[in-house]
Amino acid sequence: MVSAKGNKKIEDLLASVRKKFNGEEIIEALKEIREIAREEKNPALVKICRLCYTYIEENENFDINFGDEEEELGMTDLEYLLELMLQSEREVNLQEIREIRDLLTTELYG
Repeated sequence: MVSAKGNKKIEDLLASVRKKFNGEEIIEALKEIREIAREEKNPALVKICRLCYTYIEENENFDINFGDEEEELGMTDLEYLLELMLQSEREVNLQEIREIRDLLTTELYG
């Protein structure tokens, strides 16, 4: 995310998620972040936000078992994704966001 407004929204959501998983609050925040990503013309973040909140709506969690790296860092899957989104302009982070996008697409739509 490029804008200070977008990064602030992600940082606020990250702080909230670290305290407690509240599906409704997370979904609303992701919808707001998605609109900011749309304004920034960032299709990868627009898509990942929609997939994330759809997954949370359907499963009431975000336990996607993406990889071992976030576990080693002591993060949940959602915390790890939000950290990636904060620096989505880095190609390595964008690639991981795309991998999560593909995983979510498979989980949701088979």
